[in-house]
Amino acid sequence: MTIQRQYTLPNCKLVVEGLSDGATATAPRPVVSMVTNAECHFAGQPKPISGGRAFLEDLAITASNYAQGILSGVPHPHTQPGQGELVSLERVEPDLHRLTVKPDSFVGEANGGGSAAPVQIDLRTVQLFDLVEAIDQFLADSQTLPEFAPQLAPVSRRYAVTHEPMTKQVVPAAIGLVGLAAAAAALFFLPIPERRPEAAAEDATTPAPLVSPASPAASPPTDSPTPLASPSPVASPSPVQSPDTTVSESPTAEDPSPAASPENAPPETGGSVGEALVNANEITEPEQLDRLKTQLRDRLDAAWSQRPTFTEDLVYQVSVAENGDILGFRYMNNAAVQNANQTPLPDLQYQQADRSAEPNALFRVVFTPGGVVQVSPWHGRPPE
Repeated sequence: MTIQRQYTLPNCKLVVEGLSDGATATAPRPVVSMVTNAECHFAGQPKPISGGRAFLEDLAITASNYAQGILSGVPHPHTQPGQGELVSLERVEPDLHRLTVKPDSFVGEANGGGSAAPVQIDLRTVQLFDLVEAIDQFLADSQTLPEFAPQLAPVSRRYAVTHEPMTKQVVPAAIGLVGLAAAAAALFFLPIPERRPEAAAEDATTPAPLVSPASPAASPPTDSPTPLASPSPVASPSPVQSPDTTVSESPTAEDPSPAASPENAPPETGGSVGEALVNANEITEPEQLDRLKTQLRDRLDAAWSQRPTFTEDLVYQVSVAENGDILGFRYMNNAAVQNANQTPLPDLQYQQADRSAEPNALFRVVFTPGGVVQVSPWHGRPPE
């Protein structure tokens, strides 16, 4: 019996079909050890790309390396022999990436009767990263090809070197050397300042003028009284102890600083890259969230007719459009990945066209082992 596994994102869906070995064929969720067909559907594209196990493995490695190169700015070449022969990715515009699949891995409508030319699909950045997310979900699924794992290795340092023409690298050094030589030549012709021996001798033998105690400048006039000394140093008040002296107090730890006040506290930020791409126009109005929450719960209750066999809550993040259509969902725990086929989410997701730019709301959906569907806003209900 053929087993099908789906990994669904708003702009991409990866479908893997295969067979199980005899040891796990009777298990509730058998292990897919042999791949018979793999398909990748993109929103807005009329036909999917498909192939066998070689196509699936090459697609996973190529997409992961390409996405890491875009995020880090360092190209990630294929390090294993045979990688990149069936699937390749290249950037044609800042927000456009061309996916090329060679005819050996492409399965046409008549199983090999398609065109001999390579199949090319132009993907936007949001579609590319949804493809990477679907591949990550496939690799995290321990019940589908558990022996397949990409070989991770550090990128060679030669790929991080800035590739500039030799002229651009030599010109700054040459200008620096010429400037240093010109400065040395100019300083060479300047005379060395000399000090006259007579001035040096006079400075060494002439003592500094001293004030004599008997001179009029040093002694006070005879007709003026001599100031009396205080009986003891303690009796004379110090400037700190004087009542007329104002002592400035430094701020203590109890005085709140402007940076610690609640009014000046920086706003909290949160979210991930995937949420920023999908939820650029997120719906936050409380009344609209309540309406969409009720509509989503009623729809899931009506469509969930299968009796659950799992023993742990299945938690999903679901994106819903303004009219109630389910645009996509994400797995939030391992049980949700393993038991997705027991939920109505894959069948209710809207797959007709690309609707990633529409306003949407995020909800937390939990399928309990007791057959209850729980729906709540992902960020909680905002204050009215």
